[in-house]
Amino acid sequence: MRVVEEPFVTRDTVLSVLRPGDVTTERPFRTLRHRDAASAGLPVTMRVRGQVVGRLHLYSALNGDAARAYRLRQVGLATDLAARATEIEQSPEASLIHRAVEAVAMAMPVDPLAPDAPAGLRRYVELRRRASWRGLDPAGLSRDWLVHSEAWLTANDDALGEAIVALSQAAEEARAGLLGNDAESVTTFFGIVSRMDPIAAEIEADGEALLVPREDLERQGLAVLGQAVALLREEMPGGGSYSLPISAVGLGRPIEEPPVPVWEHDFPEEEGIRAIPTLSRDTAWLDRELSREPTAVPAAPLRVA
Repeated sequence: MRVVEEPFVTRDTVLSVLRPGDVTTERPFRTLRHRDAASAGLPVTMRVRGQVVGRLHLYSALNGDAARAYRLRQVGLATDLAARATEIEQSPEASLIHRAVEAVAMAMPVDPLAPDAPAGLRRYVELRRRASWRGLDPAGLSRDWLVHSEAWLTANDDALGEAIVALSQAAEEARAGLLGNDAESVTTFFGIVSRMDPIAAEIEADGEALLVPREDLERQGLAVLGQAVALLREEMPGGGSYSLPISAVGLGRPIEEPPVPVWEHDFPEEEGIRAIPTLSRDTAWLDRELSREPTAVPAAPLRVA
């Protein structure tokens, strides 16, 4: 599966990059806009039963880079990145995604946790209301969910998939042209949430895996097996580092088919039941879990008829 960045982010995500680890109001974002260090974004109106219930803006992912540059007092670089973000937001690909988001926003459920609400919305709101102060604002969480591709991208919509790839490439070209050596302190790891326990989660891609605190994923509504995640990692100028998990887009099917479950094998009775070797990543995960809880008993799920 190919994992790429979401073409758009929320205002809160931009503020998380601007003020890592801090709870902020909208005032810092207004400052960015006043100083041309953030783009205007694309407005979307939310409606429930035909009534306007809120508005949100889709901001090009480049706004996160602009916010980081502004934090590092590279104002000229921040304005250049914001200008490129504006160009991306005015592209035909951005307009296509904007229309897709608007179509979903025109028919939002009254209660995001109601049984007839989209499953992805219910899951997202449930996670964030338990782990984040934003849980006090379910309407706000619904707006945040709309920015994620899960809300508006369907598996058979090739046009939207191509638009996502085109916008991702445009953002990468802008970074390559503007950031230069300034990009060395920042990396983004794209992967899939492959394993979780009550404390940690593993994000895996191409045989490499990173462990992150599960609560970090829950605060962003991303603590779901199979969820595509972009993990932003930055070395801070004064020492130390921080990481920010945000939603990403998973395109296509996994490159390798998963191993055949043990219950799908046909074993001759005289041979008894043979063990199926675990994958190396599973073995590493089990070793870590058993070192923390030596009395745990590994178990495999039973097939449901």
